Parts: sequence; structure tokens; C-alpha cells
Amino acid sequence: MFDAIVSGFGTGVVLSCMLGTVFFALIQNSIDFGYKSGIFIASGVIASDIFFISAAMAGTSFLPDTPQMPFYSSFVGGLLLVGLGAGSIFKKKVEIKPTKTHLGNALYYFGKGFLLNALNPVNFFFWVAIVAHLQTEKYFPFNLQIVFFVFCLLAIFLTEVGISFSASRLRKLFTPLIMQRFNQVSGVIFVGFGVKLLIDAFTKYA
Repeated sequence: MFDAIVSGFGTGVVLSCMLGTVFFALIQNSIDFGYKSGIFIASGVIASDIFFISAAMAGTSFLPDTPQMPFYSSFVGGLLLVGLGAGSIFKKKVEIKPTKTHLGNALYYFGKGFLLNALNPVNFFFWVAIVAHLQTEKYFPFNLQIVFFVFCLLAIFLTEVGISFSASRLRKLFTPLIMQRFNQVSGVIFVGFGVKLLIDAFTKYA
């Protein structure tokens, strides 16, 4: 039990520290709108990871048999990231002030985190690799595999919440002009990830 907890938590910390679109979305939205937006984004990420892990552990038996699924997910994910990036690049100067969290905002940030994570096919195959490794090497029986993934997801969530909170604490240092530049840089990064997904869609999965 202890080994499963420590291994799962450590794996989650490592995974959450990997740079990607979710990382930049957490920082950008937490600075713009406060740490609560980052918490909802992190919750969406965890929800999509739970789906991926469940699918991998079930052997993907309940997923639709769609050979072109990697193409579709890469294509849609690429368009989404390019759109988000373009919106950040051309966003007008923002007034940095606390915002109230309404249900609509919460659902938006939750959905944003879910889609940013779910529409990148690499994430799914990564979880498949972890599940396959655990089952092949027989490190843990099934019940301890559940413990492993629970603490793995817990570590990811706590780390991403920490990133969000830390970013929101720095918002006082950002003037509207600096924030505009930060949004533009984040937008370029989003567009870059999106273009890569679109290229992968047509070169690897088409």
C-alpha cells in the first residue's frame, strides 16, 4: 500500500511539472482571473485523466472502434489551440482585478481544462503506457493499481492548484501592458502546439 501511494504521488508530481498547454493555461487564467479559475481548469484536467485511465484499464473496450480517432482528436485539438492562441494574441489590454466565480464561468474553465487535456492524443497513449507497464511488470495487484492512480491524480491536482495559486499571487506585479505581452507570448505557444497537432494529424494519422 505504502509503495503504491508513494509511487503514484511521485509519478503525478513529475507528470504535472511537464510543460504543456495546460501549464500555460493555468498560469495565464490564474493571473487574469484569479486562482479559482485555475482550480476549475485543474478539475477538468483530472476529469479527462480519469476517463483516459478508465479506458486504458478497461482495455478501451467501451470506446468506439474508430481507426481515425487519433486524426480527429489531433485535428480538433489543433484547431482549438490555434483558436485559443489567436484569441490571446489579439486580446485587448486586460484590467487585472478579482472576478466573481459564477456557475457559467466555472463550467467554462472546467470545460477548457477538460478539452485542453482530452484533445491531445498523446495524453491518452501516455496513460495507456503507464497502465500497460504496471500490468505487464505486475508491480501492484488491481486494488493497489487503483490506489496508485488515485494518488497520482491527487498529486497532479494539488500541483496544478499550487501553480494556479502562485501565479495569482503574482498578479499585483503585472501591469495591463505586461499582461498583454504575457497573453501574446502564451498565445504564440498555444498556436505552436496547435500547429504541431495539425501537422501530426495529416502526417502521422491521416
